Amino acid sequence: MRIAIAQAPGTPLSRWRQTLELIDNLIEDAARQHADSVLLPECVWPAYDIGSPRAYHEARSAGMPSPADFLQHLQAAAQRHHIGICAGYIEEQDDILLNAASLIDADGHLLGTHHKCFLWDFDHEYFRPGNVIRPITSPAGCIGIMICADARLPEIPATLVARGATLILQPTAWVNIGTPPQLRNPQPEYLIPARAREFGVPIASTSKWGQEGNTTFVGSSLICDATGNVVAQCRTTETKVVSAEVALATPHRPAIPGEQHGAVLAPTPPRKPRRDVPRFWLLPVPPTSLNNDSGPDLAYPAVEGEPLVAFSLGCGADVRAAPPTGAHNDRLTLAAPTNEPIEFRGGRLAAVDARDVTSFARIRALALDGVHLVLVVGERVPTLLLRTRACENRIYVASAHPDGWSLVDPRGDILATGTWPSSTANVRPHPVDLSLAADKEFAARTDMMADRCPVQYEF
Repeated sequence: MRIAIAQAPGTPLSRWRQTLELIDNLIEDAARQHADSVLLPECVWPAYDIGSPRAYHEARSAGMPSPADFLQHLQAAAQRHHIGICAGYIEEQDDILLNAASLIDADGHLLGTHHKCFLWDFDHEYFRPGNVIRPITSPAGCIGIMICADARLPEIPATLVARGATLILQPTAWVNIGTPPQLRNPQPEYLIPARAREFGVPIASTSKWGQEGNTTFVGSSLICDATGNVVAQCRTTETKVVSAEVALATPHRPAIPGEQHGAVLAPTPPRKPRRDVPRFWLLPVPPTSLNNDSGPDLAYPAVEGEPLVAFSLGCGADVRAAPPTGAHNDRLTLAAPTNEPIEFRGGRLAAVDARDVTSFARIRALALDGVHLVLVVGERVPTLLLRTRACENRIYVASAHPDGWSLVDPRGDILATGTWPSSTANVRPHPVDLSLAADKEFAARTDMMADRCPVQYEF
């Protein structure tokens, strides 16, 4: 099917008339591109950063059409252009507001609505969270909807796929985390392609650009195919409709071992990583320096009085046959997967096989168990997956593979990367603040662990 993404500018609540006209123009543009469906941003109607619920209700009292009127307007547009429409908007339930997105087919039928479940920052001031994660049946197939921050929690797309989704649509308003004039957000940068790759479903995401109030959006709307390749994308600052053909493949339904399954879906609160940990130093050690009895040769640069973790790749192709983890005073060596997390100088560390990273569950279970850092050993893992595992869990992720190593921080940013040095005399330790892994908020009032709702998930 051909999907169109319609990137729109941020507009204030007071300009709802102009916004409605813009929406009509975007839908018409998508129809001219012969798209089967068009996706519009999160709260494209009437605005996302509304200031306050009171401001919204005052606009309604002053003549702004109701959500029902807006949906009827979209239904008429769908019939007129014979195009499916998915659009984000504000829904009313008595005096309660919800961040919603509805799916309308090309004949103008309203097929279903999703309410944003994982609220971001000021969402909490405006909206009540949704409590249902279920794909919508459409003539094109089973379609899942997630709204903006919903994509941050791997359990939400996993649930959509487990319940039959073969395509995911994401109305969004990605907020800038870069330093002006740089515009960036981890979702278009790597997280959405990683979700498409992991679950084997195309994902279309449409964002706003520009500003609403003090909120700056990054645009960057994109369409990913079922392998995670970006097949169409908008720039950071433009109003534009782009479209692409995507194939609806059989998705990768999550296959999660029982122990991990139980840990991820447990209703108990997650274990919080300790904050009172000293600064650690991480040292990539050449695999050739490993000693089968005691780990690597310890004649490498050390940091006096502070804990140092040497990490490497265990000998042989099968990392399970690598030397055991060894400790020496304030030095710890990680070179092979660990059965359980290791407590070391206040830090909680673990190592996993590279094959465990293709699914979110193994590292998710470790993060829920209070781990600060996970080492991935074995074959080389795509960087976007390493960054996603770090970002979605707010932990450090290091990688050791035959060609070299890398280190990713809890924000998903790459701290360092390199090839293996020829000897321990040429290695350099990297400082890390493990206490950052104790902070699970990626934005104010947005906790990646405490705000999960396991009762809603199914996989």
